[in-house]
Amino acid sequence: MSDFVTLDFKVIKEYWDSYLLSDDTKLKSRVVLTGVKKSKMDQSKEYEFNFQSIQSFIFSDKATGPAHKKLYTKEEMESSYKKEISFSTTSEKWNEYLLNDNTRVRLKNTIAGITKSDLYLQNGDPIYNVKIRVLSKVKRPTQ
Repeated sequence: MSDFVTLDFKVIKEYWDSYLLSDDTKLKSRVVLTGVKKSKMDQSKEYEFNFQSIQSFIFSDKATGPAHKKLYTKEEMESSYKKEISFSTTSEKWNEYLLNDNTRVRLKNTIAGITKSDLYLQNGDPIYNVKIRVLSKVKRPTQ
C-alpha cells in the first residue's frame, strides 16, 4: 500500500521562458507538470511533483558548424562539452496549476548553466548541455 495518493490537476498558466546566449542563439525553455502525489502521512513532505523540462533552440549563424556524416561515441559526446556559455534572461515566468484538493502550485525552471559541445550535429547545428533548476511554490487553500 502506497503512502501517497495521486492527485489530478488543471493547468492555469504555462509559459515559455526565453534566454539569449552569448553566441546569439535563442533558448526557449519550459517546465511542465506531469504528475502530483500527496503524502497520506508525512506533512513535511506533503507533495511530490513530477515534471518535464523542454528546450528549443533558435540557432544563430555564428553558432552553427560544418555538416558531416560522422557518428559520435558516447565518450566523445560526454567529453565534448568544454565551453561555458554565458546568457541573459529575456523572460522567466511562473507556471500555475490547480490541484483537485484546491491547492495552487507554481513551477518555474531557471537556467543553472549552459555548456556548448565542440562537436556539431550532422546538419551543422550546435549541441548544448543545459542545466536547469525547477523552483516550486505551494499555496494551500485557506480553511
